[in-house]
Amino acid sequence: PMNDQNTFLFEELRRLQKSKRTYQIMICLGILCFIIGVATSWIILCAISFPVLILFTILLTRLEEKVKLNYGAPLVRNALSQVFERVEYNPLGRLPDHIMCIDGMNLPFDVDRVEGSDHVRAIYNGMELEFSDIKLIDRRSSGKNTTYVTVFEGLWLVCDFQKQISGEILLQEDNRSGLRFFDKLGHRGQVIETENEVFNKKYLIVAENEHDAFYVLTPHMMEYIEEMDARGMGVSYMRFTRAGKLHIAINSGKDLFEVDSKTAPDMMIEKFLSEIYYVTGLLDTLHLSE
Repeated sequence: PMNDQNTFLFEELRRLQKSKRTYQIMICLGILCFIIGVATSWIILCAISFPVLILFTILLTRLEEKVKLNYGAPLVRNALSQVFERVEYNPLGRLPDHIMCIDGMNLPFDVDRVEGSDHVRAIYNGMELEFSDIKLIDRRSSGKNTTYVTVFEGLWLVCDFQKQISGEILLQEDNRSGLRFFDKLGHRGQVIETENEVFNKKYLIVAENEHDAFYVLTPHMMEYIEEMDARGMGVSYMRFTRAGKLHIAINSGKDLFEVDSKTAPDMMIEKFLSEIYYVTGLLDTLHLSE
């Protein structure tokens, strides 16, 4: 049963969600009026609707941040503390650029802007890890038209791998886009094929040092990677760094720790725990703590 504090939080969330719906309606009306004003050359309508659109967009953004900070964050911290040690959680933060090192991942698409949320740093089974939701956006221009396309949305996880290697190793699931992936490397590595033909068909492997590739990609590790991908619910990218770090990026189109106004706090904690176990399940499957 909910205690008094949880009941207050739940009622406050419901109130905020009603305001959110109002703001969304006003934004839709603002867009509609602006389109009508442009189509009919009614300048006054454009002049009125555009500021209204901007105002309610700003109000909606601030309200969503308030929901995440005041309601979601305490529940997420509760769930994280049940699984991890030395938890640091920033609901509005993301993995820093120098940690992600997107260029080092050599993703098979261009990235113009990085967004994210729910930045977590913690210890799991003695292993340091850091993760957040990440959204990668590409700016595409065609003549006078410019569009922004989300090319990646999902979990980005960085953890200890405990092995020092002399050169980077990159894995990309879905070999169909492998040629562009390799071209983006500037030929800083070589395509590696293992003795596992099924694995070779599913993953593109590029390594700066062939010996390191076979040192890391043992038969057991390849089996673990395939098991992890079965849990991943999206196209995965992996990077083993010289410093002994492992990056796992899963393009799932999903965000962690999203707040649902129709779900009571106790059930929200259970939902967040299931998402945390999804993350730890990836690590457990790879047997990294061993």
